[in-house]
Amino acid sequence: MKKRWIRNLLAAGLAGSMVVGSLAGCGSSTDSASTSNSKTSSDAATEDTSDKPDTWIADRTITVQAYVDDIGNTLPDDFSSTEVGKKIKELTGITLDIKYTPGDSDQKVMASQLAAGTIPDVIVSYLDNSTRPEFPLLLKAAKEGMFADVSEYMKNSEVYSKYYEDGFLPDDSYKNVTFRDDLDGVYLWQMNVAETDKTLEWIPEGEYVGGLWIQKSIADDLGIDVTQIRTADDFYDLLVKIKEGGYTDDNGNAVYPLGPKYWGGSVDALKYIATGYDWGVSDDYNLDENGDVKHIAETDHVYDEINFVRKLLDEDLMNPEFFTMDSTRAEEVSKNHNSAIIADVHNYEEIIYSNDDWIPLGPLNDIADDNKEVVHGKSGRGCMAISADAENPEEIFQFFDWLSTKEGQIIAQYGAEGVSYTMEDGYPRLTDEVAEKLNDGDTDYLINTIGAGFGGSGNYFFEFVLTNKNNKDNFGESRPGASSGNSTFARSVQIAEDYPVEKKLVPGLDATAYMSADELADVKTQMDLLDWDETFVQACFAKSDDEVKTIIESFRDQLKAAGIDRFEKYVKDVYEEDPDSVSFYD
Repeated sequence: MKKRWIRNLLAAGLAGSMVVGSLAGCGSSTDSASTSNSKTSSDAATEDTSDKPDTWIADRTITVQAYVDDIGNTLPDDFSSTEVGKKIKELTGITLDIKYTPGDSDQKVMASQLAAGTIPDVIVSYLDNSTRPEFPLLLKAAKEGMFADVSEYMKNSEVYSKYYEDGFLPDDSYKNVTFRDDLDGVYLWQMNVAETDKTLEWIPEGEYVGGLWIQKSIADDLGIDVTQIRTADDFYDLLVKIKEGGYTDDNGNAVYPLGPKYWGGSVDALKYIATGYDWGVSDDYNLDENGDVKHIAETDHVYDEINFVRKLLDEDLMNPEFFTMDSTRAEEVSKNHNSAIIADVHNYEEIIYSNDDWIPLGPLNDIADDNKEVVHGKSGRGCMAISADAENPEEIFQFFDWLSTKEGQIIAQYGAEGVSYTMEDGYPRLTDEVAEKLNDGDTDYLINTIGAGFGGSGNYFFEFVLTNKNNKDNFGESRPGASSGNSTFARSVQIAEDYPVEKKLVPGLDATAYMSADELADVKTQMDLLDWDETFVQACFAKSDDEVKTIIESFRDQLKAAGIDRFEKYVKDVYEEDPDSVSFYD
C-alpha cells in the first residue's frame, strides 16, 4: 500500500566521524554513572569484539518510547528487518525497538507512563523550548531521579561534547533544559541543534513556507496580488471579496473564505491572521507603555484581537469550527477546497507541492508594522532522556552520539550504501529506484524496506533524534533527493525560492521559560491550572461586548490569584539586567 506525505525537515547533517570507543572507559562523578561503568566493564569482559568493526558498541537492544505523533505515523513494521536496521546492527551491535503509544495526546500518554514508572530505556519527546507543556513533566521526572545523569558521557563524546562549547546550544536549551542550575547533572538534553546558526540566512533548499495559503484560482479570479496583502484590514477586505464571489468547493458547497489550519483547529494559527493585533512574540507576554511585563489578558490590547475574530465569525468569513475542527476533517476541507484560505499549511505537504492549486499569502504586518517573519535564532526541536533503570546507560548514549556523526547520519537519512544510495563526488546520492519511490510517494517502501528518514518522507524517528546538523555542507543537499530535481521536493523548493520570507531576529527566551524558577514554584502550580486559549476562544464566541468583558475580567482575576504579579516582576528584573535574555518587543 502506498501512503503519501512529506514531513518538514530543516537542514540536517553532521560533521566528523566518531571513534566510538571513546566512551567505554569514561569516569563519572555520580554514583549512578559509576555503577553503570562497572557494569560495562564486567559485560565487556564476556563479549569478544576482536572481529567487530571499530564502531561496535554492544550486542544489545535499546528500547525507545516516542512521544511524538510524527514518529508513530512512520515507524517500520519491523525495524530490524529494514536495510537501515540491519546496517546499524552490523556496525554497532545495537537493535532498536521503537515504541509509540497512541493516545489523546503525546503529553497525556507521557504523563501516564511517567506516573506509572513504565518508561523503557530511552524516551524522546517534542520540546522546542522549555515553555512546551511536556517540559514540566520531564523536569519533574528528572528531579525525582527517573533519568540517568549523562554528563560524564556527554563530556567525553564525539558530537554531544559540543554542547559544552560556548554558543553551541541556544540559550533556552543551555540554561533551562540541558545544564540547569537546579539539577546536579545532565538528565535531559535537546536534539536537532544545528551545527551553526543560519537563522537569518535564506537557503531555499532547506526552507519551508508556512502560514496562510490561498486558492490560486480565486486569487486570479479576483485579480488579487497576494504580495500586497499586508495588514489586517487588507486581509479582511480580501475575505469579504471572496465571500461576495460566491465560490463553491469540489462538492458544490459554499466556500468559507478562511478555514482552519491543515492539521486541525487551534488558536495558534491566529499568529498568521491577526498579527497586527497580537501582543508580541513571547508567549502572550510583552512590555507595556510603562515598561512593565504584562500578559495580553491584562491589557485593552486583547479586545482588539478578540473583536477582530468576532467580526470574522459574525460575518461568516471564518469557518465556525476554526478553533475546534479535528485533524481528519481539517485535512478533508482543505483538500476539497472548502477553504478559500488555509490558516496554516507548509510547502512540504502534498496538497501544496503536488500541484499549483495553492499559493502562499503573507506574512501580514505584525505589531512592529513590518512584513517580516520573527525568528528566535538557533534552536533545538526534540528532547531525549535515558531511564535511570536502563542497563549500561553509557552504551545507549554512545549509540545516539554515533548516530549523530557523519557516518551515522548518512545511514539514518539515506539508508545503506549500494542499496539506496551511492557515493558521487564525495556525496551520497539516491539510486534511481529509491529516487523514483520517493518521487511516487511510496512511503511503505521507504519506511518498511529501507527504514531511513529521507528528509521526513520515511522513518521520521531518525529525522527527530539527530543533532549537529549541516546537511547542505556535509551532503551537498538539504534533504535526500533534493539535488536530483525529483518532483517530491522540486515543487516545495521552487515555492521557497519564489516566495522568500524576510526574517528578523528577536533574541532571548520566551517569558514563560522563567516560570520554572524555584522561587516561582507555587505560582507555576496555580498558573498551570489556567487555560488562556480556552478563555480566548470563549470570548470570541461571546454574544455581546459585555459578555466579552466579563470573560476577560474573570480571567484577570484568576491571573492575580495565581500570583502573576510576582512572575511579571521576576521577568522584568531579568530583562532589566539583560534585555537580550527575554523575547520582547520594546
